Amino acid sequence: MLVACGNRAAVPALDLKQSPPPVAAEFRTTVQLAQGGQSATEWRFWRSHDRSERENPAAQTGDLWVRDDRTLFHTRLDHADRRGIEYRSEDLQILNASPDWAALATLLDPRLVGALHERESGWRDGVPYRRYTGTIGDVTWDITVRTDQMLPTRTERRSADRQVETVELLQSFEFGRSPWQPAASAEYDILDFADLGDRERDPFVMRVQAEEGGGHLHGHAH
Repeated sequence: MLVACGNRAAVPALDLKQSPPPVAAEFRTTVQLAQGGQSATEWRFWRSHDRSERENPAAQTGDLWVRDDRTLFHTRLDHADRRGIEYRSEDLQILNASPDWAALATLLDPRLVGALHERESGWRDGVPYRRYTGTIGDVTWDITVRTDQMLPTRTERRSADRQVETVELLQSFEFGRSPWQPAASAEYDILDFADLGDRERDPFVMRVQAEEGGGHLHGHAH
């Protein structure tokens, strides 16, 4: 635990409607099963004005989200194969997978945070934070947010079955100053989700389809 310091300056508000500052960060997700056993995954995150990217170095996979004035694009990346699948806004709507941009950019669901109670706020090691707790349905939440960077430093999700998922911020940097950068995916072979129906024998498509449970990727969604 970080120790609260004596700085009594006002803690910046958490306004998820505002554009967050560009950052690069590294997180660890830990899952503790009710029956015992634990898994942990470390992943990286980059955020700029209209771009949000996550990367799992161990799995060599990633997710890139880009928006413009008209639409939102999601590209699922496979760095080992240097390939990807791109979903446009209409594809995401058909798949019932249209996320809130603020949630993609801040890793915080505005509706969830709005439903929780602010338990405390202050400064730790010169860093401003706000902590939110509460129970929604059968899930108990405990979220601490670094308000200057608009990033969660710790998110705990405790289910009724006693499974606990914890996401912790390991380190963060100004955008472009981190010791690691996103994979250079601009030259990857990117497939359009709408065309996957014509590529069902492609080993890459078959593998992704199996990982997604089958029905997710049958093409010609338009």
